[in-house]
Amino acid sequence: MTIDFTKKKVLVIEDLSEARVIQKKMLLELGFSNVDIVAKADTALELLNKNTYDIVMSDYNLGKGKNGQQILEEVRTAKLIPNTSTYIMVTAETSMEMVMGAVEFQPDGYIAKPFSQALLHRRIISLVENKEKLIGINTALDKKDYQKAIDECLTSIETHPFLKGKCQRILCECYVELKQYDKALKVYNDVLNDRQMPWALFGKAKIQFLQKKFTEAENNFRQLTFDNQFFVNAYDWLAKCFLAQDRFKDAQQMLIKSVDKAPQNITRQALLAQLSMDLQDYELAETAYRKAIALAKHSFVNPPDIYIKHLVSLIRICQKQKHLDAKQKQIFERTSQRIKYFFEHDKKTMTHRYELNVDLQIVSDDQKHALQVLSDWKKEAAKGNVEMPRAELELRIENLQTASA
Repeated sequence: MTIDFTKKKVLVIEDLSEARVIQKKMLLELGFSNVDIVAKADTALELLNKNTYDIVMSDYNLGKGKNGQQILEEVRTAKLIPNTSTYIMVTAETSMEMVMGAVEFQPDGYIAKPFSQALLHRRIISLVENKEKLIGINTALDKKDYQKAIDECLTSIETHPFLKGKCQRILCECYVELKQYDKALKVYNDVLNDRQMPWALFGKAKIQFLQKKFTEAENNFRQLTFDNQFFVNAYDWLAKCFLAQDRFKDAQQMLIKSVDKAPQNITRQALLAQLSMDLQDYELAETAYRKAIALAKHSFVNPPDIYIKHLVSLIRICQKQKHLDAKQKQIFERTSQRIKYFFEHDKKTMTHRYELNVDLQIVSDDQKHALQVLSDWKKEAAKGNVEMPRAELELRIENLQTASA
C-alpha cells in the first residue's frame, strides 16, 4: 500500500523545543508538507477544534498542565478528530505504567523515546495502513451507524485476522451503543478466555454495572485497580457503583483517589465537587469546583454551572463559618467576574450571578452591600440584560435591615 504523505495534515504536540525541531525535521524529510507543531495542550486543543488532522503525534509528558493522555480524553470525548485519523502517543519508559492505565481512551499506537527517523517512518506506515484497512468501520463510527460498523467489524475479523483484537473491541463498543449487552458480554468473555486483556475486563465490568450487577462490577473494577494503580477510569466506575447503591461516602473517597491520580479533568473534579456538596462537605466541594474552573478556562468544556455552583459552595461555607475570610472573598469575586467575562450574554446565568452575590451579602449580614448589589441588579434588569429580582429576595434584605436596626 502506497501512502502519499504530502496529502496528510499532521499536528505534533511536544513541550521540549529541541524535540519539536527534530520531530518536525523528521516528518518533513519523510514527505509530510503540512505539519503544525505546538508546545502546550491548550494551544493543541484550540487547533484541533478548528482543523481536521490526519495524524496527531503527542508526547505524554508536556510539563505543567494537561498531559498527552488528558488531551486524548478531551479529543475523544468531544470528537475533535474523526475515527479515520491516527493518534500516536510518544512516551518515555518511566511513564509507561500510567500510559497503559488509560484503557478507556487509548491512542491508535505508541512510539517510545528516543526514536530514529526510520522507526518513526515504520510506525506511521503501520498505523496508517491499519487505519486504511479498517476504513469501513471508522467511517461508519464517524456517522454513528453502529450496525454498519458491526457488520464491517465481523467482515474485517475474517479478512484481517491480525487486527482481530482491535475489531473485537470496536464490536463490543457498538453492541453497547445499541444496548445489545449480552452480545457484547459474549465477546468480552471470549477475549478473556484467551487472554486477560484489561480493556475486555473493563468492558465486562461496565456491562455488569449497566445490568445492575453492582457486586460483580465492583469486584472487576477493583481487580483492574489492583493490576494497575493508574487505571483511573476504573476508580471513576467504582464511584458510579457506589453511587448506584447510595454509598455516598465510599463514592466520594473513590473520586478523591481518582482526582489525586488524574487531577486535570474537569468532569472528574465537578463530579467530586457535586457529591461533596450533597454530603455537606463544602470545603472539599469549593476546592474541587475551583480546580474545575481553572481547567475550564482554556478548555472546550466550559459550562456555566460549575461557576455558579462554586459561588454556592462559598456561600455555604459562609453560612457555616458566619463569614468568609479575605482570601475566600477574593476567590468569590474572581469567580463572579469570570462568569461576567465568559457568560455576559447569558441572561439566566447573569441573573443567577446577581442573586448569589446578594445571597452572600445577606448571609454575611452586610445590608449595605446587599442593597448596592440589588441596585446594580435592577439597573441591568431595566436594560433587559438580566431578569428582575424576585420579591422574596427584597423581603429578605428588608428583614435583614429590620434585624439590624
